[in-house]
Amino acid sequence: MRELLAQVLGVPASSIGPESSTATMASWTSLNHLMLVSEIENEFGVVFSNQQIRELVSFDQIVSTLVGQLGSGS
Repeated sequence: MRELLAQVLGVPASSIGPESSTATMASWTSLNHLMLVSEIENEFGVVFSNQQIRELVSFDQIVSTLVGQLGSGS
């Protein structure tokens, strides 16, 4: 996930951590957010709801939501 986020945001993977969020990373724009969601959905074969997409605003939240999606088989 760290590599995927880094690739979409155009930053080094080493700069991505638990504190990474839309509030702490200038490159995490609304357009990049949508690109990130699309990449995650394609990479992991999941589909997020509109509510989930709005909540994916930090590295930790993305990981938590993705684990929930993969665990539920949805």
